[in-house]
Amino acid sequence: MIKKIFSFLLFYIFQAATAQVIYEGPDDLAGDPANIRDARMDGNRILLYFKNTTQLSNWQPGGLSDVSIWPNDPTGTRMVDGIGLLIGAKVYIHNDQDPATLDTIVIDEPLEIANSDPGTLHEVYFLQTEYREEVDINDAGTVTWTLHPVEGYFNPTQNYPAMSDDPGSWPVGGWPYSGTETQWPDEWDGRFGRGVTYADLETYFVANDAQDQEYLQDNLGYKYYPRPGKFIQGSSSVQPGLPWGGLGLRVAARAFQWNNPLVRDALF
Repeated sequence: MIKKIFSFLLFYIFQAATAQVIYEGPDDLAGDPANIRDARMDGNRILLYFKNTTQLSNWQPGGLSDVSIWPNDPTGTRMVDGIGLLIGAKVYIHNDQDPATLDTIVIDEPLEIANSDPGTLHEVYFLQTEYREEVDINDAGTVTWTLHPVEGYFNPTQNYPAMSDDPGSWPVGGWPYSGTETQWPDEWDGRFGRGVTYADLETYFVANDAQDQEYLQDNLGYKYYPRPGKFIQGSSSVQPGLPWGGLGLRVAARAFQWNNPLVRDALF
């Protein structure tokens, strides 16, 4: 339990794109737990521990490792427990009421949903996240059905996500741009433009929910394919060759710190 409450601003910018939106960005591979990296934002008086899974901070008992501290000096103390991104949605799948068939047809027109007879729709609920505990997992207990980081947005030989102040953490050969194209090798892919680092420190990563197989099981009578015909790549460390699962979410995340006296106690 947090004993003290500190006044600080915490903003984390997420952009989410679903399969129902026209998308012209990178053709990312499925997120993979082998891509998980962690680091610390230390560009001002806040020290924020984070992972490129979208989880922020932690609450390790008995120490200050893997936690968030304010102020970021020897007098600092832990300020928050872990923070998880939550994305909720409901999907409607046509129910033909024939137990011998597999229902997969998505109904997404509001009027059709409103006028459907009771029992003719499966209501499929999602709450996508990634967190240290209490998340969906496969029956074998080996894969969390959560958001996982995508390769291509960091240097895989390093143990931390891409950070604006460390060119060695940037992806080799350029940043994913559109389809399989990359751009701006050896330059920062900044929120404010090519090579622009207005903030004293910025991080950038991408995650998706392709590994979530909850609604692709054989015992449901229906399946939801967010990207029909798309599969988890054969090079994935887990679940290679399985259908692309989840909601079809792509989350692009950035965090910023300025050491200006006006905002040195804030993280955006």
